[in-house]
Amino acid sequence: MTDLPELNDKLIEQWLDTQAADKGHELFEQGRVNDLDYDKKSGMLRASVRGEDRVPLQVAITFDSDDYLSGHCTCPMGADCKHVAATLYAWMEEQDDEAEEPVAAAPGLFAFGQWLGALESVKEGSVPVDEFPGSIKQRLLYILEPDGDQDVRLNFLSARMLKSGGYGKAVSYDATNILNYPVPQYVLSADEKILRDVATDRSFSSLRGYRIKGPEGLRILKRIMASGRCHWQNKDNPPLKRSDKRTGNWQWQLNSRGDQHLSLHMQQDEKIVPTSPPWFIDIAQAMAGQVETGQPADVAEILLNIPAVELDCSDEVVEAVNKQLPEDVPGPVRLKHDFREVKPIPVVRLSSRKLSSRWGYRIPDYCHLIELWFDYDGKHVPYRPTSTSIRVIRGDKVIDYKRDLAIESAAVATLAAAGLYPMLEDKLAELFDFEQQMFTLEDESYWPEWVLYEVPQLKELGFLIDINDNFSFKIAQATTWQLNLDESKAASGSGLMGQASFMVTLDDGEEVDLIAALANWVGSHPDLLKKESLASIKEKQSVPLPLPDGRLLSAPGEMIASILHFMLDVFASGKAEEAVLSAPQMLALEKSLNESDTHVQISSSAWLQHMRALADITTIPVSEPPRGLRAQLRDYQREGLSWMQFLLQMKLAGILADDMGLGKTVQALAHILKEKEEGRLKHPALVIAPTSLMHNWRREAEKFTPDLDVLVVHGPTRAQHFEQLASHDLVLTTYPLLARDFDVLVEQPWHLLILDEAQNIKNPRAKASQLVRKLKAGHKLCMTGTPMENHLGELWAQFDFLMPGYLFDQRGFTRMFRKPIEIEADVARQETLNTRIRPFLLRRSKEQVALELPPKTEIIRSIELEDKQRELYESVRLAMQKRVRDAVTAMGLAQSQIVVLDALLKMRQVCCDPRLMSGLKGVPPASAKLDMLLEMLPEMIEEGRRILLFSQFTSMLALIEKEMQRLDIGYVKLTGQTKDRETPIERFQNEEVPLFLISLKAGGVGLNLTAADTVIHYDPWWNPAAEAQATDRAHRIGQDKAVFVYKLITEGTVEEKILELQDRKRDLANGIHDSGAARAPLWTAEDIDGLFKPLT
Repeated sequence: MTDLPELNDKLIEQWLDTQAADKGHELFEQGRVNDLDYDKKSGMLRASVRGEDRVPLQVAITFDSDDYLSGHCTCPMGADCKHVAATLYAWMEEQDDEAEEPVAAAPGLFAFGQWLGALESVKEGSVPVDEFPGSIKQRLLYILEPDGDQDVRLNFLSARMLKSGGYGKAVSYDATNILNYPVPQYVLSADEKILRDVATDRSFSSLRGYRIKGPEGLRILKRIMASGRCHWQNKDNPPLKRSDKRTGNWQWQLNSRGDQHLSLHMQQDEKIVPTSPPWFIDIAQAMAGQVETGQPADVAEILLNIPAVELDCSDEVVEAVNKQLPEDVPGPVRLKHDFREVKPIPVVRLSSRKLSSRWGYRIPDYCHLIELWFDYDGKHVPYRPTSTSIRVIRGDKVIDYKRDLAIESAAVATLAAAGLYPMLEDKLAELFDFEQQMFTLEDESYWPEWVLYEVPQLKELGFLIDINDNFSFKIAQATTWQLNLDESKAASGSGLMGQASFMVTLDDGEEVDLIAALANWVGSHPDLLKKESLASIKEKQSVPLPLPDGRLLSAPGEMIASILHFMLDVFASGKAEEAVLSAPQMLALEKSLNESDTHVQISSSAWLQHMRALADITTIPVSEPPRGLRAQLRDYQREGLSWMQFLLQMKLAGILADDMGLGKTVQALAHILKEKEEGRLKHPALVIAPTSLMHNWRREAEKFTPDLDVLVVHGPTRAQHFEQLASHDLVLTTYPLLARDFDVLVEQPWHLLILDEAQNIKNPRAKASQLVRKLKAGHKLCMTGTPMENHLGELWAQFDFLMPGYLFDQRGFTRMFRKPIEIEADVARQETLNTRIRPFLLRRSKEQVALELPPKTEIIRSIELEDKQRELYESVRLAMQKRVRDAVTAMGLAQSQIVVLDALLKMRQVCCDPRLMSGLKGVPPASAKLDMLLEMLPEMIEEGRRILLFSQFTSMLALIEKEMQRLDIGYVKLTGQTKDRETPIERFQNEEVPLFLISLKAGGVGLNLTAADTVIHYDPWWNPAAEAQATDRAHRIGQDKAVFVYKLITEGTVEEKILELQDRKRDLANGIHDSGAARAPLWTAEDIDGLFKPLT
């Protein structure tokens, strides 16, 4: 019979549910499986099983090729039932029988104990020799258990002997089965007689077992011990063996009620069995024997059953008992009985334990519980009182304390107010037996803070706190906090990054790595890094920080919030073990901890002391403006110069990001000149800027720093200057030319590399962005009024040019900052990024420096005509110059004014936009001035500017209007054709739109536009008074902001000459537009030559 799978308990329980397997095992042990047969041909295992109604049930079991069981039965369940399980257990025994060796194994501990017991019984003549058939492995076991203080009860188990020794899974055996069912094979004749004697005894209960008592109990005890299968409490304990007699002493024992019981006391605290004569059980040595009582057996039995002498028995009863007792047996004593009232002290006991249900189900996780007890003069009693008094035994005194139920109820209310709820009112009470009322929290996650905050409160309220060793949330206190800050040599962003270590010494002397503990905490609770969580932590006096050993560190909330805030990127990156952070973060963390209430010992290196000026720009050493500077720097500009000088000396870099119009160019020029005067400009400085700003840089350098030798590398003839780069102080070039001239520029060492309008490298994959990184520069500086136009990646690109690695690589920056800030609106990440970049990004808005600004600031923005627009201008100029000369020759200068004005008009139109000219053949070239305007307006609007844009040409305003629509910039327009003037004025004044397009005739007078803070003159006006009048639409009484006035001038053209004439001929426009009396000529022949001068 080897074709069937080899069976075992585990396999049977896998095939069938546990309940069916357990009940089937009981049926098998009761011998109810008969006619067991296996048909090899059909592969079917059959058996008949006696059911509850004693009608045999037919069972058939088959197995497929994968040993998958299919069991059928004629019982109501039909399949995979307890009868199938019983059949499988019977077959498992058959398999074991086949596997038995013919040679008997050496007897083990249990078999040897059985043999000794049988031999002893034969000697005494009380039990016949009985043996198990070799094929029977099941055994009947006798289990003795304590029943209260005085009694011992006998219960029966059935278990299978294991090959390795001991017994397998056991089930309860009901002794009454012997009266109702056939005797199982594993019940020997001696066992059967014991079972029948017990089952027929009136004191026997199937539920509570058999009470071992009196002479009959002694006979049963001897017989079960003779079997070698009698165990104390557990089948896995050794079987009990006979011992020699031991002497016992009679003593009166007090119980908790104050009643006295006469009992036997032995030296080794053995368990007394009230047989006749009494026996003892030595649990430690697994031995049992007779107690020598000094009294006859019948007297000893009576003494052991003497009624208790109750506390309030009369003196007559006590005297009567003493008279009847044998002389060598002590009598009961008279106890003193007192009544007292004391104020109880509530006691809270905290523990973590696994609970088992009434049906044996065990909750796998620990439950954290609180028991409420009350201390009555040293006696602890649990809450949930069953009486109004407490009895305490002290020596010969019995004390009854009256329970103070008001105080006890108040203590329960206090626990409820602290967030605890009683478990007896919970569904768990239906499943579990509690010795007394238990309290717990609704959510396990609440426990750390509850222990941290509420336990001290309970102590203050007078509660005693008892924390069990198994409690999961123990609080550790810190004695010292030690922060060490030093420079990190290995981290990217060298010179800017530091290494932090933070050690905490606990009250038991252990040192803990605080940063590692915080990293584990954040790893389990990532939301801790969000701003609202940090704010919540900061408000708390202390927070429970989990430590590696399971304890909770009571850490000051303000300090923990500061560490998480200023090291947010460290914890978010998952690299807290490195604890690398920027110098600004270190300085901010150091400052925050110094200002907190917690004393933190901070040690920092000389490197950090040197970097300290980065934390506050006002502490940066003042750098005096260079002597050769032809400008009076305002205070904020002097501060900007000092900042740039400090960064250069520290071998750092930065972004000068002042609002447009605040003089970034003059600050940079002063910086370069300072380097020259201090003798540090060993190599030239290189400025890369948009083409439209080239000549603006040149003009301002000529105006403010004439001592600088400036070279503009621009235009078709620039190659002739390549050999002269090293001989100049300042070299100017453009982004478009960077790729063309890169081979030359990359060979030249540069003392300082400045990127103006640095947003041009916002795309790190663009060619210009990649090339500027390859230039050899000792120091770098970015200049832009808009360091970020669309997304944070643009800011990263500039910092990666200035200080590679300082803001991680692009992927790391996106994960650490860009995604959390732009997509998740994570304010805490935004603040961390701000802390990192703040020392290296200097930005002052107009509002911040308003007190330093004059009421009106005029700025000339020069634009160079390029390529086809330049060629068109020259062709128009030549034609108009010839026309004017012919008119002057024919009519004289005075009579040629109209011809001159018409000629100048056409030249001005080319400067504004070639599309303004009528009759132009082909596609008009692009307008450099319009391109400049379209660069300026978005940046100004981003800064919050309110702009008035004036032009003499309404057709030019129409072209600008189309561009605004394309760029989706809100605007209003006012021309001579506008009938409803109030609506656009009101919309602009109410800040509905940022831009107001105004023509000369419509907006020269009668407007009060104090909402504006910026005026742009797209084209210069002949009449300077009219130009000033237009400016005054914004700069007038009621204006509370500084006004910036921009004049867009094409360099070298008639527009530039008009500016020069305005200073000398203020009445020119009056003469042109006044139709009154004739005046002197408006210009001289020399002026005419200047107006028609060719481009250079």
